[in-house]
Amino acid sequence: MIRLLEQIAVMARRWATYQRVRAELESYTERELNDMGISRGDITRIALEAASLAKPQPKTEEEHRPALLRQRYSAYL
Repeated sequence: MIRLLEQIAVMARRWATYQRVRAELESYTERELNDMGISRGDITRIALEAASLAKPQPKTEEEHRPALLRQRYSAYL
C-alpha cells in the first residue's frame, strides 16, 4: 500500500514538472527560444524529459524513526 502511494506521488510530481516546464517554455517568444536553440516543436519533448527526471522525495528522519527504534531495541522487544 505504501509503495502504491509512493508511485502515485512520483507520478504527481512528474506531471507537475511537465506542466511547469511546458508553461515556462511556451511563455517565451520565438526569438528567446531560438537563442536557446529550441523550436516550438521541441517543447513537449523537453518537458517530458524533465518530467522523467523527477525522483521520489527522500524520506525524512521522522519517517525513518520507527525503523531505527525497532533496530536499536529489538533485543528488548
